[in-house]
Amino acid sequence: MADKRDMTTSVTEPDTLTRFLLSDASTRGAIIRGSGINAEAKRIHGLNGPVAELFGQTLLASILLLSISKSGVRQVLQLDAANGASAPLQRLLSEARGGAVRGLVSWQEEQTALRYEDHAGLSSWMGNPIRLSTVRDMGVGQPYISTIEHHSDFLADHIIHYLHQSVQIRADVILIGDLAILIEAMPGCDEENWFKAVEAMAKIPDSVLENGSTESILSHFSSLNCKTVGSDSYAYHCDCTQEKMKLALQGISNEQLHELADENGKVTLSCQYCDNSYALDIGEAEA
Repeated sequence: MADKRDMTTSVTEPDTLTRFLLSDASTRGAIIRGSGINAEAKRIHGLNGPVAELFGQTLLASILLLSISKSGVRQVLQLDAANGASAPLQRLLSEARGGAVRGLVSWQEEQTALRYEDHAGLSSWMGNPIRLSTVRDMGVGQPYISTIEHHSDFLADHIIHYLHQSVQIRADVILIGDLAILIEAMPGCDEENWFKAVEAMAKIPDSVLENGSTESILSHFSSLNCKTVGSDSYAYHCDCTQEKMKLALQGISNEQLHELADENGKVTLSCQYCDNSYALDIGEAEA
């Protein structure tokens, strides 16, 4: 049993990822408004302001990447601060699986005073260039791991750069508030058709992107014969368990276990994804 109130199960309603096809532009895409995911992530990690928005966008971006990964079962998206950067954030990480996403925020311990400033732009929080790493797990064999650096204040630019350079996918991405949209050129999509798709997405008013429903947003692609082709529900959910935490203790020496243990012979571990705490008997982990 976890010592804290259980945070492994989301208390908000799931959000819906909708996959769509722009038939007249040989383009496909995915869209999700992650209001529930973002609210739960803010609650669990105690975030507010720009960092809460950046973290939420990282969570939603990993879901978008999973949605275009053929037969993928897990997608990790990790952003690391520039080497030597005097910035508040060290790392933003998100892991998406079918129906669930979770993540963590790592702060630069020596830059605690900067955590409360109202920075504008990703580089203000993590410096430049930012290192983006991904893990695409297909469920069989070794996962595909990629790392690339890029200079930009916008997470969407980093995702587009990664897809173009590492996956050779022509894509466009919008990340604004709790909304995430990705469109991807399908085989046979020529420059004219791709321009049509990008132009249609660029013309969606900011007010619609910020507050509109999925249906109202997709209506702006109607001239390209937009059709929805599927949907999935996603929620912020962590699958940590007592047994998994016990496995984590197996990498710690017996001497260190005794140093960490309390007077009752228990070690308390906290999950970095959901902040649940587990009191574990060191006798079960000793070799």
